Amino acid sequence: MKTNADFRSIKGMVAAIRMEIEARNKRLSATDEELICLVQKKADTDKRTFNDEKEYRKYCQAMIREVMWESVNTEESQEIIDRLKSNTQFAQQFFYGTNNNSCNISRFRSKIISQIKQTYQVNVSIEEFGNILYSHLWDNGTWNVLDKYSCKSSFFSWLSQVAQHEVVKKLKEMKVIDCTPERTTGNTRLLHTSVNPHVWEYILSELMSEGKEKELLMAVLVERRKKDSVKKELKMDDETFQKAWKKAENLLKDRIIRSGNSYYEELVLRDKSLCNIEVTGDVGMDLAKNIAAENEKSPLSDIFGVDLSQEEVQEKALKFLHRFSKQLKWSDDDRQLWKSRFIEDISPIVLAEQTGKERSWIDNRCSQLNARFKRAAKKWWKQI
Repeated sequence: MKTNADFRSIKGMVAAIRMEIEARNKRLSATDEELICLVQKKADTDKRTFNDEKEYRKYCQAMIREVMWESVNTEESQEIIDRLKSNTQFAQQFFYGTNNNSCNISRFRSKIISQIKQTYQVNVSIEEFGNILYSHLWDNGTWNVLDKYSCKSSFFSWLSQVAQHEVVKKLKEMKVIDCTPERTTGNTRLLHTSVNPHVWEYILSELMSEGKEKELLMAVLVERRKKDSVKKELKMDDETFQKAWKKAENLLKDRIIRSGNSYYEELVLRDKSLCNIEVTGDVGMDLAKNIAAENEKSPLSDIFGVDLSQEEVQEKALKFLHRFSKQLKWSDDDRQLWKSRFIEDISPIVLAEQTGKERSWIDNRCSQLNARFKRAAKKWWKQI
């Protein structure tokens, strides 16, 4: 971006994208010269190399658009945030206003309310929606939640995601909506290789008819063959294999749900968004022993009672862990990750595949979460 030709090309792109922004009724106060400086800084930071002119221009267009829209989002969001913090009348209109042409949340509120009604059969009023979101963002006068906005997307796009998550979460806490809506293939997941292969073989034999989907599921879930190996054998590319695997998974989930067999569901199916954490016996006892490692005679006898059998101690310990884990103020994703790794004992390799994260990220995050759990549990133990 050092030649005059480069400069003219960049300036032309900036002018074209400015027209695109203004056509969407967005404001961008920065001058072309200021924007070009931002573009240059971004290019210097990226330090990209290119094979040809076409690749270079494609990068420039994408990068300039990103820089300019981030400037638009920053400018718009900062004005809204400043007014929210300083003007209670503006905040009132922002959270409870109904004029779609004004600066308020009405542009996404009605859609979220409609989705909640469709999913949970619950009517949420404008006032209740506004109260929940206002309280969450206000955060005892700190407005700290707003600091999480990165300006990568529009302020209202980001806020709509925050609102949907928080409103549903609060309504569940208030017991206004059921935490366990009717199960579908979309809101459930299979436990995959954390389930004994003999169990999978029995269920697949019972519910799945002969065909490609059953063969694929048998290869991975029963025979425990690596997906890459199965993919090569079937001569599929990544995209084709992923589509085939997704189709097989959804067909199996549908068969399990439609079978009406709650035992099958309990064995191999879980909700994607869980309100409760279920603790299995072996893991539960291991955690209970870790919490009370100092007490060598009888780890939880002082709490749950003396002269109890191992089975009785285990039952009481599991009930405790079920209640305690729900009190940790984690995100739904973190709670699900911790549960999958330490409760369901799913391997980090499988979790990495399921979540699309790197194995190293899974290991680090799980380690952090479990350390937090143990610290909180030990603190509880010392206080009783």
